[in-house]
Amino acid sequence: MTPRPLGRRPGDPEETRREILAAAQRAFAARGYERATIRAIAHDAGVDPGLVIHHFRNKAELFAAAHELPFNPETLFDKIAEVVPEERGEAVARAYLGLVAGPGSRVFSLLRAAATNEAAAAMLREFITDTVVARGIELVNGPDPELRLALIVSHLMGIAVARELVGLPLLTTRDVEEIVTAVAPTIQRYLDGS
Repeated sequence: MTPRPLGRRPGDPEETRREILAAAQRAFAARGYERATIRAIAHDAGVDPGLVIHHFRNKAELFAAAHELPFNPETLFDKIAEVVPEERGEAVARAYLGLVAGPGSRVFSLLRAAATNEAAAAMLREFITDTVVARGIELVNGPDPELRLALIVSHLMGIAVARELVGLPLLTTRDVEEIVTAVAPTIQRYLDGS
């Protein structure tokens, strides 16, 4: 077996990026978030693992790009961490509902797939555990931060499902900002342990 050459791959960088994304989509679909590795994705795409990192920085960013998520989870948590602790409940609610609520949300399409497909559910579960819980834990004060974070996730996912999938009129007729205002104090209680 001939070793793959190191360094930049000759050719169009955008084509290389597309090949990496296609390999990532196959890997995440077949193995889920946890077991899909940068090394295996690079091998499938015919590139060096360093080139995957060059294009996507880390597995969370690669997952977001492969699923066309309109945000980078790392950047999102960095922005929320910059908010004063007393206002993070509102920041979390606004960020999440802003991404999920609304027609054609790519984030919601992933939630919808997870509701009907065990492989998609496992992938989303692993992504939430490895990314949201791992990064979000630093935002939670008080006892049992993992439980509090799981409650935040389930609370906000429940709102998204009730609004976007079930079509609950009390939620569909309200502006996202109204819902953020209503739910932010509860999210804040989960965050600050009160």
